[in-house]
Amino acid sequence: MKDMRDIINNKSISSVLLLLCLAVFIFLIPLFTFRAHIVSVVLLSAIILLAGYSISTRVTQVAIATILVELSTSATDFIYLNYFAELFTNIFFIYIVIRVILDLLHRKEVDIYALVDAINGYLLIGLMFCSLVAFVDLYAPGSYNSTADSKMELVYYTMITLTTAGYGDITPQLPLAQSLSMLIAVTGQFYVAVIVAILVGKFSSLNTKEKN
Repeated sequence: MKDMRDIINNKSISSVLLLLCLAVFIFLIPLFTFRAHIVSVVLLSAIILLAGYSISTRVTQVAIATILVELSTSATDFIYLNYFAELFTNIFFIYIVIRVILDLLHRKEVDIYALVDAINGYLLIGLMFCSLVAFVDLYAPGSYNSTADSKMELVYYTMITLTTAGYGDITPQLPLAQSLSMLIAVTGQFYVAVIVAILVGKFSSLNTKEKN
């Protein structure tokens, strides 16, 4: 039990667990042909919880509230409750992404866990925008030419747009969705070009100091 508590209290290990959950949710869940709704809900809840815990105990409490809002509204067809749940999740992810980026920028040492957090930040940006894409699709039906019932298709669209690969199999159809797609693409490039470049610069600077 003590070892388990140590693992839970170790923020670095929690970051690794967050990365594993993000990787499974984004890259493995879409491989299954059956509807993996329950699995995706559990994984998303774990991601929200771990992301909140990586910031602070208070943010963890907000993460739990976000999970409860998501679960309580997922079983209802009342559109305004669904709007509220999506907006609540959007705000939470935006806050988490900002805090992760600020933490990366303020780090004095660049180690393997900084790399893990940098990858987490990029993937969390993908989920943040996926939540916004889902809200736009809910608010304005027909925003995307997606035909599947699963939200995982929107995850695929968001990540492809974030990397600017843009295969064109799913495209934004309405002005709001088109503006959001441009924001997603620009943010993805900005993160790689600026945030990752700053980390690389810090790593190079530390290596130079150690050699001297």
